[in-house]
Amino acid sequence: MPLAERLQDILRQAIEGYAFPPDYFDFSEGTHNVLTDTRDVETRIRSDLTSGDPEWVKNGLSNALYWGYAQMGIRDERVRRFRTKVNPFQLREACQLFRPGTTPSLLDIKKLKLPEFSGVSFVSKIRMFLDPENSATLDRQIMKIHAEYPETLLANFHVQPTRIPISRQNADAYEDWCRKMREISDRYFNGHFRAVDVERGLFQLVQSRSTALAAEILKNA
Repeated sequence: MPLAERLQDILRQAIEGYAFPPDYFDFSEGTHNVLTDTRDVETRIRSDLTSGDPEWVKNGLSNALYWGYAQMGIRDERVRRFRTKVNPFQLREACQLFRPGTTPSLLDIKKLKLPEFSGVSFVSKIRMFLDPENSATLDRQIMKIHAEYPETLLANFHVQPTRIPISRQNADAYEDWCRKMREISDRYFNGHFRAVDVERGLFQLVQSRSTALAAEILKNA
């Protein structure tokens, strides 16, 4: 059954109302920056990740953590641990994998064994930064939709108590998730929104304690 116009309007408003701190850290200057919006954060991180320079890739990955943990007190420690533990070999391999125009799978990224990037939540952020048009984040906030209504494509994910592990099953389920976000944009919004925008609309609903509405939208879209 097609998504009712009421639900389309709710999702559109959630997409347009998405708000997350546009935090970015300039490691060359050692300064915290609040950018114009999340798209500005995306642009800078994607530029770093696809630069082909190990130090800039390191900064891009650090900022994926810095942005992702923006609302959590553990942010600085997670970034510090990553920058301390990541090694030159991993960064050189990342340079090869994150070449401009490429969209590596979660399994491809997992093989890098990057510190602090072991589960779907943050590895999917790397994918999202590389290709926001066709990729989205999948984290435990989104999985709250599954707890509200278990009969959506989110049922295909195997979730552990504290994390979403990267397995073949979960990697395949993630690709289905990204396709669904793109499909919703194409079907109901004439492709106006990117895959990540649709996901962020659902995330915004969860964050605003409207998880039941997010579940209704995903169930019927």
